[in-house]
Amino acid sequence: MLLNGYQERHHDYVIGPKTDGRLASVAPGQVIEKIQFQLDPDAPFQLRSRALWCDYTTNNGVTQDELSFVSSRWTGPSTDYRFQDFVSEAAQMAQFGQFGIPKPVHPIDYPANGTLLIDVANTSTTNTITNLTFLFRGVKRFPPGAVPAYSYPPRFASIAYHYQLSILNLGASELRQNQIFTVKPDADFVLRAGQMTTDAGGVSPIGPNLFFQLMDFNKKPYSNDFVRGDVLFGTGFAGDIYAAGIQANNFIPPFTGPGLPGLFYPEIYIPANHQMIYSVYRNDAALGTPQSPVPPENVLVVLIGAKVFPQ
Repeated sequence: MLLNGYQERHHDYVIGPKTDGRLASVAPGQVIEKIQFQLDPDAPFQLRSRALWCDYTTNNGVTQDELSFVSSRWTGPSTDYRFQDFVSEAAQMAQFGQFGIPKPVHPIDYPANGTLLIDVANTSTTNTITNLTFLFRGVKRFPPGAVPAYSYPPRFASIAYHYQLSILNLGASELRQNQIFTVKPDADFVLRAGQMTTDAGGVSPIGPNLFFQLMDFNKKPYSNDFVRGDVLFGTGFAGDIYAAGIQANNFIPPFTGPGLPGLFYPEIYIPANHQMIYSVYRNDAALGTPQSPVPPENVLVVLIGAKVFPQ
């Protein structure tokens, strides 16, 4: 989409254990400094929102209690810290930016091939945080015409429209790559939001450790790595997953659900008969036991947007 003289393209940067192995297991009281992440060389990046996640555990139901102990600080484009000291992530964003509601930030522009530094602290005295991962969401800003980018015709009519991705019988530890979503031939489709649910009796909440990577028809990705489904999309049911108060009670994340799906900005415009590619990965086996393994799951993703009819 052409905005402000740039061809802006939705993009998520995922910074986790693949970036720095120390994030795979953050011990109680541990401080990790100077996690260095290098942005892609193809375009500058404007940061607009953030989220984070860790592996779900079964210590207190299927939860992410450990996120309550994450504090961080990170840098701008000149490796200049934007925080006086470590700041609690729980104090910065509702439900850690998950369920399609990343925390908005004042736009920060990073150059192509730039470097972002993150420092992380686990303030817990007892809990280890497994596979701690940060999402930096925004747009890549290309010169006009640098990459294929479709948009609305000069004259058009539109109607609200939903497609559904049916990912059937997905195993507890299964990767499915390069799945194809094809737009019907009668009209273009503009993707504006997504909502995820399931119609099978898997682990609650829905597909806890379920990850997606979206790509255009050329397999140019909209993220550098897999993004967890309950961050990328909204979900129909979340469960009591976050710690609340001193009694170790948990709460259901508010302001989520079918009425508030995860939004894509800029929109992703897909012409009639064109394709969007996606890969999906599930990693829930550790939530089961040999006596009670995690079953396969039917994952349903609703792509919410509009049909566009050239006039």
